[in-house]
Amino acid sequence: MDEIKLETINWLAPEYVHKERSNDWFWALGLITIIVCSIAIWLQNYIFAIFLLISGCCLIMFTLRHPQDVTYIIETKGLTMGKDLYTWKNLKSFNVKNNETDSFAKLLIETSKYMLPIYTIPFPKEMETQIKKTLLKVLPRSEIDESKSMVFMEKLGF
Repeated sequence: MDEIKLETINWLAPEYVHKERSNDWFWALGLITIIVCSIAIWLQNYIFAIFLLISGCCLIMFTLRHPQDVTYIIETKGLTMGKDLYTWKNLKSFNVKNNETDSFAKLLIETSKYMLPIYTIPFPKEMETQIKKTLLKVLPRSEIDESKSMVFMEKLGF
């Protein structure tokens, strides 16, 4: 079977959309963490209380961190996200979501992985037709959507 030659497309995008949060958001998260931690201690579940405290602190620290820019490359070998290369045989399908309110369009890639089956990749909106045409040569397009948990977490402000 002949290998399909693709034109190389690359772009730079943040790993996630950073949202500025108010002091009230941090106070609410801290208060919720302390209340749930207190309930765990009251129920004598000390290890779970420690886990909750560490989780709350990590969530606050991750929220304060600004996203790094990641290089994405579509090429003949496969799809490269940062340092990771995903060959075309490990990818099942793709879909493109373009919401007018977002600054980037979203490329949804379905993989054969069990734990993280769908990757959401931001890309500049002006590259949409070029990316669709190129990916249709190697992957089928299907009506996949972002995972419900990801949409829920975005609505919560994460």
